[in-house]
Amino acid sequence: DLDAKMKDRVASAAANGCVPRHVFSIDVKTGEISIGIVDVPQTHIFAMLPPSCECVRFFTQRHRTYPLVVQGPSAGPDSTASALLADLLNLMRKTGGPRPGELSRSLSSSILS
Repeated sequence: DLDAKMKDRVASAAANGCVPRHVFSIDVKTGEISIGIVDVPQTHIFAMLPPSCECVRFFTQRHRTYPLVVQGPSAGPDSTASALLADLLNLMRKTGGPRPGELSRSLSSSILS
């Protein structure tokens, strides 16, 4: 059961002073990409984020020791769904998809006309 496995994972991380977080990493120099659940210390910025908040850290030549941090609210389900629909429709138009149309946005909704 997935719930039981995650409960055990959270307890195991807590025993080590950590919390599990979903982390995506890109090493531009090597082209290596990784994604997974990582145990981070409770004092790590990823551990202290409120729910529905995203955080990106940039390690650069200038920001080697202390990364540049950008954080803010997640897009939310409406914005994410709207963006995915817009991308899908754009892709369909480019590939001669079955429903050519024009996408217009009204607040957080997408409308195919």
